[in-house]
Amino acid sequence: MKKTNTIQILSVFGWLLFSFNVFGQMPDTSSVLDWTRGNFPKEKDPELYQLKATGFYRFFATHLSLPDPYILDQNSGSLTKKNTLFIGDDAQLPNLMVNVSGRPSKKVSWGFDLFMFQFLNGEINSAYNPAVPNTDRPPVWNPLSGARLGGNMGLNLGLNLYGSYYTKKGTFNIRMGGIHWYSISDLTLGNFKGYNRFLLNERNPWDPIGKNIGVRYNQMYENGAVYQDARWGERAVQGLILEGIGLPNGWSFGGMYGKTELNGGFLTIPNVSYGGNLKKVYKKADYISFNTLNNNTWVDSLNTLKLGFNVFTLEWLGTFNGMQAHVEVGTGRYISPINDYPWGEAISAKLLFTEKVIKFPLELHYYRISPYVVNNNAVFWNTSIIESAIVDRPNGGVQSSSVLTPFSSSMVSIGQMTNNRTGVNLNTAFKIGKVAMSMGYGVSSEIDAFQNRITFSHYVNQLTRSRFWRWEFPQNIGPYERYDKVYRDAYQKVTVTDDSLGFSVNPKKFNQLEIHAKYRTKLAYRNFFVFFLGRYNTAQPELTLLPAFSEKAYLRQYNTEMELYYQVAKPLFLSMYLGYERVLGNYQTELNTETLRPLNQTGYGIGGGIDVSLSKNAGLYVRHRWISFEDTSFRLDQFKGQETQVELKVFF
Repeated sequence: MKKTNTIQILSVFGWLLFSFNVFGQMPDTSSVLDWTRGNFPKEKDPELYQLKATGFYRFFATHLSLPDPYILDQNSGSLTKKNTLFIGDDAQLPNLMVNVSGRPSKKVSWGFDLFMFQFLNGEINSAYNPAVPNTDRPPVWNPLSGARLGGNMGLNLGLNLYGSYYTKKGTFNIRMGGIHWYSISDLTLGNFKGYNRFLLNERNPWDPIGKNIGVRYNQMYENGAVYQDARWGERAVQGLILEGIGLPNGWSFGGMYGKTELNGGFLTIPNVSYGGNLKKVYKKADYISFNTLNNNTWVDSLNTLKLGFNVFTLEWLGTFNGMQAHVEVGTGRYISPINDYPWGEAISAKLLFTEKVIKFPLELHYYRISPYVVNNNAVFWNTSIIESAIVDRPNGGVQSSSVLTPFSSSMVSIGQMTNNRTGVNLNTAFKIGKVAMSMGYGVSSEIDAFQNRITFSHYVNQLTRSRFWRWEFPQNIGPYERYDKVYRDAYQKVTVTDDSLGFSVNPKKFNQLEIHAKYRTKLAYRNFFVFFLGRYNTAQPELTLLPAFSEKAYLRQYNTEMELYYQVAKPLFLSMYLGYERVLGNYQTELNTETLRPLNQTGYGIGGGIDVSLSKNAGLYVRHRWISFEDTSFRLDQFKGQETQVELKVFF
């Protein structure tokens, strides 16, 4: 009992590394390309291995300089510091990740991840990882209680088991334990992918490293997308997943039973999600599928009060005469022990016209999702019903303060759906000379007037703003208590005042325009890229075909960003970023009691940086940015300063 779990884990890991070298069980995988090594595209090992370790180390540091303090919390009076140096990542992503996997046979494999955090926030303590007294150690029957052993290193996401069984009737796959990445359909279980309209200046924690520096910039220009890892478009599932593929006559099935990332937890109160699909493939890739996802959470120990949801859909993908149709239609409901919500409709229908029909591809997307269909595991947000949150909230009760607050009437990216909304989107991509264009336009309307608030994100300096609040995800923060912190974002809430006794009477209408332009050329025989991204959104009481770029709109938001990349040498890229943002409210939204004026916000971002290739599996990335934001109507909501980021990433 004198040794901590940390020492035990390190001992096991050291033995594994010794085994690799002594017994020669690990093959040469220097040419193997997979997301854990940070290379791409993903390929499978040609030979059978029995034990393997891969992973990455990521050093990430941010220095933020804000000469004038910014109010983080109005109630406590907490302010930003003049200078903040943070080493590590507060987005719950580790500095070191090691994946250990084994394959005892061709049909069965297993794996688990070890992670380690390095928290350096300027506080000097007598011991970095002090010993835990025996009296404080958790018992084996309740390992989540007491003081954690080896608090800076542990098992991440659990131990995963995979099995594949080949028969004459088809292939059957089974996955158990840990965390597995899985999807069923857009309206049941899936994650938002969008149309790849984003910038690459600030790297994501999960971004890989290519063999050649700058390969992601070339991918964005050539394909309009960049390589993503195995989690892209998937949801985290813990439990049991069973799949049957290649069955007779084009049939296949999939099913899951366990917990999802948004419907899970450690409480002893029963909580389970279950669902799957039954699919029939015809022709080459066309199919018809029945999909479902359900959740049951018992509120009390007597199992008399239940929360949850049900979603059932039929999905069809068909191609004909140069066109492709992808339609998913179904129904769903939210289960509450207090309110008896009805069943509602869920429709998502896409029609793609390929270049065989017109000169450039064009996608038409129609959707309608009832306010009573609630499923945050799907590709739509809940904006209508306040969900009770019992799991992982010991102080929570039905309709208590511990609830999953909806995103209100959200201004979202094209393709990101919400419930209580119906709309139409148009998306296209084409080239004009050396300029590759991707454009989207959307018009949508709320079905019912549930709330008198609108929420939106500040895209310019978005990640810098989210780092003002570390570790937690507080609500009602900022100078006027109108920001909510979420993962890698802090969105703002605006109250609409053309209501009746505090209740909204006008279903809000939305217009969205997105323009993504990509240009590549040569300067002094070196690659030079220019990427432009413009997002222009409005919200108003009346439905309009064109955006209401006037005071008729409750809210107008204009975001314009540009990034440039120049390859100075084969292992070195220079980068530059320019961002400009304007947000304007009208006099039917909340006014400042001092100025008696609505929102009038301006934001800037100007930055530069370098990408350095240290080896085929290591890269150094440095970014520096001057940031500025001001709301002339709400004078306390303003900040100005500089931020520097340094990232060193090594895959092995």
